[in-house]
Amino acid sequence: MRTTILLVLAIVTASFAALSTTTVAGYLDQLGAAYQEEDGAFWLLAEDSLSGEAFPIFYIEVNASLEACFMAGPTPGLVPASGADRAVAFAKLAELNASYPFVKFEHDVSTGEIICTYTFSTENGVGLEAFSAMLQVIFGTMDETAAELAALRQ
Repeated sequence: MRTTILLVLAIVTASFAALSTTTVAGYLDQLGAAYQEEDGAFWLLAEDSLSGEAFPIFYIEVNASLEACFMAGPTPGLVPASGADRAVAFAKLAELNASYPFVKFEHDVSTGEIICTYTFSTENGVGLEAFSAMLQVIFGTMDETAAELAALRQ
C-alpha cells in the first residue's frame, strides 16, 4: 500500500513539473507550429506567400525563475502619437481590457503598435491541452478584435 501511494505521488509530482523551454518546444512540435527558439524564447513563424520567407508573428517566453509564461502577438491597432484619436485609442484599449479578462491589450510606446498579451503561472506545470487552449484564447481574441483595432489606424 505504501509503495502504491509513493508511486502515485511520484506520478503526480512529475505531471506537475514546471514548464520548461524543452516542454514548450515539444508542445509546439506536437501542434505542428513553425518556430525558432532564441535564448529560451520562441518566435512562431509565418511564411510570406510571395517570397516563401519565414517571418516572426508571435512571441512566447518561459521564465523559470518567475514560474511564468508570457505570450504576445501583434494586432492591426495603432495608438496615434497625439491628438483626439490618441484618447479614442486608449479608451478602446480600456474597453477591450475590460471585455477580455484573459488577455491584456497594451501599446508599444516607441512605435504606437498595439499588442495582445497573455501571462500565466507555470508553477504547477502546464499540459499540452492547457497550452493549446491558451494559444487558442489569445489567437481567437486577436482575431475577434482585429477589425476594431484596425479602425484605430483610420
